[in-house]
Amino acid sequence: MKIGYNIVKLWIRTGLFFYYTRMKVVGKENIPKKKPIMILANHQNALMDPLMIAINSGVKPHFLARSDLFKNQLASKFLHYLQMIPIYRFRDGRDTLKNNPAIFKKCGDLLVQGETVMLFPEGNHGIQRRVRWPMRKGFVRMIFAALDTDPNLDIRILPVGLNYLEAEGFPDSVSMYIGKDFAVQDYYDSSDLTKTESSLKNEIYDRLKALTTHIPDEETYDTVLIQLNNKKVDYLEPDLVNSVIQGIDPNMPSTPKKRKTPWYSVLNKTIFTLINFPVLLLWNKKVKSIGMDIEFRTTLRFLLGLVLFPIYYLALYLIFRYTLGQEIAITIFLAHILFNFIYVKVR
Repeated sequence: MKIGYNIVKLWIRTGLFFYYTRMKVVGKENIPKKKPIMILANHQNALMDPLMIAINSGVKPHFLARSDLFKNQLASKFLHYLQMIPIYRFRDGRDTLKNNPAIFKKCGDLLVQGETVMLFPEGNHGIQRRVRWPMRKGFVRMIFAALDTDPNLDIRILPVGLNYLEAEGFPDSVSMYIGKDFAVQDYYDSSDLTKTESSLKNEIYDRLKALTTHIPDEETYDTVLIQLNNKKVDYLEPDLVNSVIQGIDPNMPSTPKKRKTPWYSVLNKTIFTLINFPVLLLWNKKVKSIGMDIEFRTTLRFLLGLVLFPIYYLALYLIFRYTLGQEIAITIFLAHILFNFIYVKVR
């Protein structure tokens, strides 16, 4: 499994490298060594969030994912191979919720074994730049399951904030801020589990708010977001953005400032579209039109590119190899990859 897992991980890492203009990781030194870890992160961007954490954290986590991703038998086997575990939600059917206690127990057992479990305590993904409240209690039930087996187990909770410049767009940039870990035992009171649950939820909520952009009020969210965009804040720097939010009047009417797209950006996009038109055509005509959450669109675009671009590059090479010769084929092949690389990286 280790060799195959590492190959898949390298494949995904390469895909992320070519997908994002910048990938910034801060705080890897905060990851505990030789401890059972529960990674808890904000959830903006569907499957891209766990992929970012799994690839860039240096650990090999087991992570929870929505159960409907496991409906296809082949997809289910692949997801389990990647150490993904289905979690059932009310929208999956009321009867499916009876499966969750066994999932919580399984995750608790993994913690007892010293493994790392990753999940998103908001319970669902949302494109808005805010940490949603209340935190779901699933992660607490997993902790309680582990402590029922070993009351002295030193579980460490590791908060992670994910920040995207434009989560639904391409190319995009992303930063991952890994906060200081904290010990579950500092909050655990076996005689008052309700208090323990409340304390853990509030603590992780406060920590996640500091690691990602948090626009607290839903009613004035759009006004604040417009002002942030007009100020051209860097959403990869949550500390700076949150400090700007503190100085914004959320009740001040605001209109978006129009930004002129430079001519060279238009030219680059036109060339990119022309040289990659078979893949983009499939995306625009067959896939993009499928009804889906906007948060899941990036995941589908990324996975599609992960599969189709290697096939497309191979087809291009073979066509030019047998029509124009080996040297020209290699030259075109490398030039194509180089242009796509520059298109993504130079923004």
